[in-house]
Parts: sequence; structure tokens; C-alpha cells
Amino acid sequence: MENEGSLVPSKIPMEVKDIAEAIANGQVRNAKMEWRSDGSVIFSADSPDGRSRIIMEKLQFAGVTEESKINVSKPMNIEERLQRVEILRKRGMTQEEIKKITMTSQKTVSNDIKLLKKRGILDE
Repeated sequence: MENEGSLVPSKIPMEVKDIAEAIANGQVRNAKMEWRSDGSVIFSADSPDGRSRIIMEKLQFAGVTEESKINVSKPMNIEERLQRVEILRKRGMTQEEIKKITMTSQKTVSNDIKLLKKRGILDE
């Protein structure tokens, strides 16, 4: 039997096996997978203490594979969070995308954008 002692079949990519084992061992929480209409898959999970998050995205089409991996930690303070919101918004990200990277709610991101506009940092 392949991978005797492992609950995960050998034909699954190694990173998926590692994630499955981390979930089984309680090393991550709030693990989520999202399949988008463009064929991409997004996986995210938080550390057990909720202070850090990993976000991985993979898109495959017509012989092309695109992968990205983001490791984030919870902002240490409001100014660090505002800096993230500013940079990510200027990169064209939506509030929903920003909330995942700032580890906050969409409402908090919305309020941060309003504050950045009031300070004259964002002009959208």
C-alpha cells in the first residue's frame, strides 16, 4: 500500500498533504479553500493563536501555472494596518481582498479607507 500509515493518498501534491497533516495535528485553524470561476483555487489558514495567516493561490490554464503565497501576521497597531490598507488599495485590491491580508473585517477596511481619504492619503 502506498504511503502506509498516511491518511493522504500519494497522488495529491505535497503542499496539500502538508496542509492536511497540519489541520489534523491542530497546527492551523480556520482553513478554507475557495474555487473561483476562473479556475483558480485559493487556500487560507490561520495559526492556532490567530496571529498569522497563510494565503496560497494557484491558477492553471492552457499549459500555464501561476502560483502565489502570502504569509501575513496580524498588524501590531492601527498605523501598521492603515499602511497595509493604503498599499493594497493603491494596488487595486477590493475591500474583501484587503480584509484577508489585514486579518480584519470588511467594515474595518471600509473605515480605514475613509480615514485614509480624510487624511488625504487616498484620493479615490
